[in-house]
Amino acid sequence: MMKRSFPASVMTGFILCALALAGCSGKSEADKKAHSPTSLQLCGQFLGAENVRRVVDAVDGGDANATARQSPGRLAAVLTREAEKWSVGDLLYRPYSACRLDIPAESDGAYVIEAQAKWSALTVDSMREPKYAKSWRQVNDQVFVEQEPGQPIVTLLVACGIPGAASEQEAELPLQMTIMDPGLGVEQRQSLLSTFARTLVDELACTGDPVVPAQLLR
Repeated sequence: MMKRSFPASVMTGFILCALALAGCSGKSEADKKAHSPTSLQLCGQFLGAENVRRVVDAVDGGDANATARQSPGRLAAVLTREAEKWSVGDLLYRPYSACRLDIPAESDGAYVIEAQAKWSALTVDSMREPKYAKSWRQVNDQVFVEQEPGQPIVTLLVACGIPGAASEQEAELPLQMTIMDPGLGVEQRQSLLSTFARTLVDELACTGDPVVPAQLLR
């Protein structure tokens, strides 16, 4: 059998092409890590970078330790899959932590600010029931807010329909978002919550185009 031979110039071309493909096949782990957003940056994507900076400054502690495991887009994808699988009678309670900020306090411990999201066990219609109407304030036709006096927790409920989900999902399975903080002022708490809610509503592309206003708290 005759052996096939190639000119040196052709072999050189093959080698160069192989090297080029190897270099473009993917980024190194170091490159990927360098271009991956930090947890603090992800918190800024959820809550607004300027809002995060201001609340950390307001607490007047040390450097914030941020924990955020996924981007707004990835969290929206998880919530979308849950809504698509939902059927009437199902109860989905699992909360997802979008961002957590632990800020060292002067004494032992830390100030904690956390943003969570989940599909709610409450319904839009339940907001009209006396036991819920006492604590939940209707902001507009699609948005409701609860803030108990003296409690550093504020929760927002928004009717958010997901394309491909059951027709009842928008009213029966609203989106619930919560901000927990160490006692921020009303304006700062409001900015965090409204930005967080608008971020997820936009990422989810909710049907019905729910409007989350900047003014949520009194």
